[in-house]
Amino acid sequence: MGAVDVTDRLDEIGRRIVGWDFPGARDAAQRLLDEPGLSDDDRLTARRLLAEVLRELGELDAAYDLADAVAAQAERRYGPAHRSTVHAVAVLAAVRHDHDEWDEAERLYHRVLDSGIDEDGAEPVCRAVRLARVNLALLQRDRGETALALSMLNAAYVLHRREYGADDLDTIRIAAELAALQHAEGDVVAARRLFTLAHAAARARLGTRHPFTKAVEWELAAVEPPMPSAPVSSPPVRDSAPTVVDSAVDPVVDQISPEPSVPPEPPPPDSRPPRPVRSVWPLLSVVVVVLGAAVLAVLLVWHRPARAPSPQAANSPAAGGTAVSSPAATGAAGTLPAAVASPPSSSVAVASPPSSPAAVVVRDLRLRDGRTELTVTWTALPVTVVVALSRAEAPAVVVTTVPPGTARYVIRGVDPGVPYCVVVGPVDEAVALTPATSVCTGDR
Repeated sequence: MGAVDVTDRLDEIGRRIVGWDFPGARDAAQRLLDEPGLSDDDRLTARRLLAEVLRELGELDAAYDLADAVAAQAERRYGPAHRSTVHAVAVLAAVRHDHDEWDEAERLYHRVLDSGIDEDGAEPVCRAVRLARVNLALLQRDRGETALALSMLNAAYVLHRREYGADDLDTIRIAAELAALQHAEGDVVAARRLFTLAHAAARARLGTRHPFTKAVEWELAAVEPPMPSAPVSSPPVRDSAPTVVDSAVDPVVDQISPEPSVPPEPPPPDSRPPRPVRSVWPLLSVVVVVLGAAVLAVLLVWHRPARAPSPQAANSPAAGGTAVSSPAATGAAGTLPAAVASPPSSSVAVASPPSSPAAVVVRDLRLRDGRTELTVTWTALPVTVVVALSRAEAPAVVVTTVPPGTARYVIRGVDPGVPYCVVVGPVDEAVALTPATSVCTGDR
């Protein structure tokens, strides 16, 4: 009896892994392996996919044994330079890394990076090679080489984001890992910027209740400064009819439950990003050229009127610059050097960014206080806009992003007895840092 064609089923397992549906991927892989007519090549691929999934699910011992066997079998069957072998070695390197076998993991990562596989292709092995570069940076972090890890991860983030986009889940998780490194190095401004970017993207892809989204939100709260305490850029409008600016897009409505005026409690242990993720990794650890500059600018740049009691205005971010040259690039302070330091076999060259054009600015921001709902309007912009909310001077939390052309947003379910500030900021891919504008209810 001839072998059955299971290409579509293998592709489905791969899509589930990239989409972080690990239980579904595991079940699909196990069902496929039970297929009696499976060819040897397809069985080997299915076993490699299963090893990836088991690692992501935390079943590290089972993943170790399976990944080791698959890599050895692939090398015997195809040779050391074959794409299937390189992919299997990338998975094995990640599993060895998880088992703290750092020397062997580093050797395997370099083997993957030196394999000659073109990282710019669309095949799954190309993603595996890019993620091996990320994981090698995280290994340097684990060794305590923080500065080297930061440079390497910064470069890997730029390359991955450019290839797969801002909303790719691996891109989001790399952003969160990079932000954590920046925070550890004391660069709170850059960390805040990138955590905000990762949080907005995680909310859009995974929803507000996903453990990863909650973990990034908690990390963001840890680096977020307090809101300004009183009148900000635009006065609230309390008349019966809201001021509505024509929009090419229907209004977007979100439901917000009242929150305490203190930073969120740390998520339970199982919802925090697990220790660095390596190689073919979606979840359980932690937006390319699009989603640009820093969503974080939305929470960083507060516009205050001249009469505000604050001793200094906050119309511009607290120093720093972006870490990478492309828009979503919100990395370490300062620009990424042309040649990023990394071990010889995995060095990456990244061009210095050109001078940035003027930022897109939110204009005519108005707020209508409806007691249990807040309606904000602004002049429609040609770029994506981020909306964030702060309750009683607590750290602002990103509510949503809205598409270009939107000019109105309604936040429902707010506490009628608590003051709020709403922050609106553009996400402009053409500039390094975009200014945000805020408007508050005042005392209620």
